[in-house]
Amino acid sequence: MSRENVEVVRRVYDAIARGDTATVLAAYDLEVEWEFTRSPFGPMFKQDVYRGHDGMRAFTRERYEEAWAEVEDNLDEVIAAGEQVITVLTSRGIGRASGVEVDRTHAGVWTFRGGKIVRVEWVGTRDEALEAVGLSE
Repeated sequence: MSRENVEVVRRVYDAIARGDTATVLAAYDLEVEWEFTRSPFGPMFKQDVYRGHDGMRAFTRERYEEAWAEVEDNLDEVIAAGEQVITVLTSRGIGRASGVEVDRTHAGVWTFRGGKIVRVEWVGTRDEALEAVGLSE
């Protein structure tokens, strides 16, 4: 299942780059949770956890319309970890209110059930993500 889960994550990033919202949402369970409690970007958003497709839409509006004047994510690494996938990415952007340029590498832990993404926890580093899934280097 790991290989399939990795491909789902890659398709999500490809769909985001194309602006294909329908494909993005189709990859997620209706009750998905996106958690930013340990994310370096958490303080930029109104909630620590966004739930469901409506929550994802709210997060997207906040991210692109409120938090950032410009933002771009580069997927640096995808790591299969059983039913989970780790992504390491670099986000570059300019804060809408501050005008500050940001260039930050961070990570996500993606959890799957039944072929759908049920949870993504955003953390500060690759090592934190590896630790969250019980791996270490």
